[in-house]
Amino acid sequence: MNVKHGDLLRIDEPPTKLDEGQKSLWLKLGLEPKPFQNVHYYLPRAKNGQANSFVIPRQSRLYAYELNDCIEKLDLLFSAIPDPTETIDSLVGEISNGLMNKTAESPWAKVEDWQSLLDGPPLFYNGKSQSFGDVKASSVGKFRRHLRRMVKTRSTGIFTNRRGRNEYNLSESINKIEGGHTYVVDIARLQDHEQAFVFGDIIRTVYEMFAESDETLNLPKKVLIFVDELNKYAPAGLKDSPLIEQILDISERGRSLGVILLSAQQFMSAVHPRVTGNSATKILGRSTSSEVMQPDYRFLDQDLKLSVTRLSKGELLVQHAVFRQPVKIIFPMPAYKQEM
Repeated sequence: MNVKHGDLLRIDEPPTKLDEGQKSLWLKLGLEPKPFQNVHYYLPRAKNGQANSFVIPRQSRLYAYELNDCIEKLDLLFSAIPDPTETIDSLVGEISNGLMNKTAESPWAKVEDWQSLLDGPPLFYNGKSQSFGDVKASSVGKFRRHLRRMVKTRSTGIFTNRRGRNEYNLSESINKIEGGHTYVVDIARLQDHEQAFVFGDIIRTVYEMFAESDETLNLPKKVLIFVDELNKYAPAGLKDSPLIEQILDISERGRSLGVILLSAQQFMSAVHPRVTGNSATKILGRSTSSEVMQPDYRFLDQDLKLSVTRLSKGELLVQHAVFRQPVKIIFPMPAYKQEM
């Protein structure tokens, strides 16, 4: 997941500067310092139909979402919307079920895209929001306002009534992943709710591939999902949401299926404790004294907590069950082209 500018959009290109000292570190690891091979880039569609990206890599593809792509994922769109009475959850369930089982006689017969869902029956008629099932008209109106904001007024363009000929359904592409390949999904210029939706779509797609697989599917042995700033999607202190539940499934049961989640963030304490608690490997860079005093760092003794606040640039502390004590390491510079 490329979440910052173009950081991961040139990983198939050689670095402009990698001195002999850095190359020797790679060689000591038994690795050749070279860019990633077999890289596939997916860039979000902008409102003008072009790529909404800071960098346009070679051989990249556009992705976008029409309503039919999201029928079973609508709940992910509302992950950050408070729903104490579960009214939105109930309505999302009604909509998803209605659209999946649509017939010519059903109330959803004329719902074909985002526009007709928002401004047509059964949710909207004669200029007014309509009650549906057990959901009152006022609640339907609130739902429509949230949905309109997310897919229309505050959308960067990834939600569209019709995908173009050269625009891809991201989950269908992810379903075709191959071992030995790297897939970079750019979300850097998306709104927060769009980033959360795309991330949720990816982890749900991958998790379901492995959880529901049979011997006829030629799945990779392992899938590594890397995301920066995981605290944006699974923050500490937030009650469960569809997205958090998906992340917790990956963190708690993913390894047994071959799905491994890697994340990086400024503060481990900002991530949901069940995610960090299930992390088998923790790698720490320099942190503040107030951060290392948080309960998430209880596995460090006082001397190690002090040393974390004094780490130099490039120094890291690795904690893993195979080591009796955390181990200090240095890490070589990436062997691919980086944004300046």
